Formats: sequence, C-alpha cells, structure tokens
Amino acid sequence: MAVMTSRNVAKTLGAGALLLVAPGCMSGARNLGAATTPVGTTEVGVSVNTLAFERGRERAYLPNPELTFRKGAGENWDWGGRLTLLGLELGTRHRLVDHSPWTLSLAPSAGVWYVPVTNNSTEPVNFRLGAQALVDYRLGRRWTLTGGASLMGGLAGPLTVFQGRFNGASVLVSPGGSLGVAYRLSPSLELRAEGGLEFPFDVREGRRQPGG
Repeated sequence: MAVMTSRNVAKTLGAGALLLVAPGCMSGARNLGAATTPVGTTEVGVSVNTLAFERGRERAYLPNPELTFRKGAGENWDWGGRLTLLGLELGTRHRLVDHSPWTLSLAPSAGVWYVPVTNNSTEPVNFRLGAQALVDYRLGRRWTLTGGASLMGGLAGPLTVFQGRFNGASVLVSPGGSLGVAYRLSPSLELRAEGGLEFPFDVREGRRQPGG
C-alpha cells in the first residue's frame, strides 16, 4: 500500500483501475492494518486477490483484484473503502489502543456487490454491514504482523431485490478471521500479504460452505 499526498492520488487511481479487469465479490481479507492513516494523507493500494469457494462438489477459484483507498480524517480515525469492477465497500477505522508494539483498531463497513458465480448456495446480489477488529504487532522497523476478527451481517438475493422483490433472498451472518504480514519498503510504500476466511450462516437454512 502506498502513502502519498493528494496530488499523486489521481495518477495512482488511474493506474490501479487498469488492474480491475475481472469482476469479483469482496474477499474475506480486508488488506488493512490497525494503524490509521495520518491526517491530511491519502493511502492508495492495489490488491491482487483470489477467492476460493465451493462450487458443487469441487473447489473453484475466482480472480478478485481490488483498489483500496484511505483518507486520514482525525488523530485516531480515517475513512475509505475498496472497489472492484462490480463491488464497493466503504467504512471507517478507529484506533482504540496504540501502545508500542501493539495497535488495536475497529473498522465498521458497509458494502454492495455482484457475485458472478452460479450455484445453489450463492446469490448474485449481496449487501453487507458489519465490523472488523484489527490488531497490529510490530516485529521491527519494517515488519508488522496483523490479525483480524470480523462479524458481518448481510442480505443476499437475486437481481429482483433491486425491484423490491425479496423472494429467494437469504439473511446471512458471517464471522471470520484474517492474518497478514506487512513489509515496509520505504516510508511511502508497503507490501502486504494476507489471507482470510469467512464462515457464512444462513439464518433460515443453517451453515454454508466457508470462503477465503
């Protein structure tokens, strides 16, 4: 993830948008650390993700590039989101504890997106609302380990939900977790590798296959 002034944001957004060549749903990993963006600074990142999910009796994989952005809004909070070709999630991040080497933050978010897979347990339209707790542990000047725990509630259904018809829609509760490691190449550039899992539960029909 790159940290830069607002003058460079438009150029970076344009370059990142070129990578948004495949539709995809939001991943379980949020590609976020617990440290909030400094006031007056904008962070822009490009994530090259892959979603793994059950399709019938086989495991399927879906490319899911994402463009992320964060804007420092206060001493202990920022706002931002992530964008795919057919999805958008927006939220804030609030730093609750910052005591070296630990940082703890809470990141509520809301999102909507289209899932381009078809099986008996996947609806194309998804609305979600929830939050993630993030914990950073700084291993050194360049390395940071990040753990996350999330709880998301959502509505998933067919395209007719946009017409106010909710037949076939499902109410989902999805606890999840993530683990990542970040390496800071320079004061304005960071690389992050992260994996995440979610365990969706249909309020009416019970547990579904996990995704990650």
